[in-house]
Amino acid sequence: MTIPVRRCNLPDMPADSPRQLPELDAAIRDDALDCVMCGICVPHCPTFSITENEADGPRGRISILLGVSQGELSVDESVRDHLDGCLTCRACEVVCPSGVAFGRLIDSGRERLARESATALQPRALARPFRWLRDGVLARRRVMGAAWQGYRALHALGLGGVARRLSGRLGAALPKRPPAPLATSSRPAGAGDGATRGTIGLFIGCTGEAMNANTAGAAEQVLAALGYRVVIPREQVCCGAMHAHGGEPGPAEALRDRNARAFLDAGVRDVVVLGTACRSELAALESKHDIRVREVTEWLLETDPADWPAMQTPNWRIAVHTPCSQRNHLGQPGATRALLERIPGLELVEIDGNERCCGAAGMHVLLYPEQARSLRAPKIDSIADLQPDFVVSANVGCATHLAGGTDVPVIQPVELLAAAFERSRNGSN
Repeated sequence: MTIPVRRCNLPDMPADSPRQLPELDAAIRDDALDCVMCGICVPHCPTFSITENEADGPRGRISILLGVSQGELSVDESVRDHLDGCLTCRACEVVCPSGVAFGRLIDSGRERLARESATALQPRALARPFRWLRDGVLARRRVMGAAWQGYRALHALGLGGVARRLSGRLGAALPKRPPAPLATSSRPAGAGDGATRGTIGLFIGCTGEAMNANTAGAAEQVLAALGYRVVIPREQVCCGAMHAHGGEPGPAEALRDRNARAFLDAGVRDVVVLGTACRSELAALESKHDIRVREVTEWLLETDPADWPAMQTPNWRIAVHTPCSQRNHLGQPGATRALLERIPGLELVEIDGNERCCGAAGMHVLLYPEQARSLRAPKIDSIADLQPDFVVSANVGCATHLAGGTDVPVIQPVELLAAAFERSRNGSN
């Protein structure tokens, strides 16, 4: 049974005071000085692979940050561009023999840039048009949902291409066609059968009524089929990742705290998240608020397959994409494949270059669209060569970005599972 919780008393929850500049510079130095400049990370950096400029690789960015934090290097537009162009994919971090916390370091660097008085020296995400887009559209689930429904309506009238062209960077980041739900049951599978194993909160994120709506429906079906009561607090908000990686850790923390209060007020301490990037950002809820957080793929892998309903698929060929947030942030590079291997009748193939970022990277696809398309191109070529029935990615940003370059439907793993449950229940061939 799905319980949408429509009211939640959310008092203002101020974030911690921002770090003072000396404290911020000291934190940057502490992380930067862990680097021994060995260069092992450099060939793993997607942005370095495009420009072949040392300043666009992790070692170069660390040198820049060290110089700025020590007062030896002034921030100018070149410094801003090198630091701001990082995808925060953290491919460098997972191969670093010295354990440099590069993700934390680059976020601190962008926080440092955000303190500059000149707008031209701040992270691009803080420029007025992008800040308005983030705070007025992208981080607002209902606004996103309304915009998505408008796009679907225009596409149905044959005007989808026009809508994408007229919507500028945002339109270019949309899928070529809005995907149809793979599982079409009008009620969650197993709902009402009386088997209640417990209560699960579902975090659907900013895109839960837009690009991720099909995934949200599929997750509800699957959780109910496994015997869980599903709670979706309507007052949940953006996970805060766009703010955290754009130089604003304070607002990011405030958003996380609001989400914690939304789920706690709904009586939920077990939260399943749609999307690996949101899961990475919401991980802080575990230590700060004693809320157990799992991405839906991760959560399903922790369940016993013996408790699953029967499954059936029509021998689909599936191209597996691994998001950076799943591979590098969560340390779960094989999670999607492991889950799909539990579904009978699927042929699984890997997209070439799965270890390299697709270029979506949250708002990066909007901030640096040419770079994002360059990083996506080899994956689109690989998808064309593989000729799958579906591409599967566990992150909505990656899925949306890939869907903008291919006619093959791009879905999330839980959608396949919901479809397999439904086909078996209906006796489909």
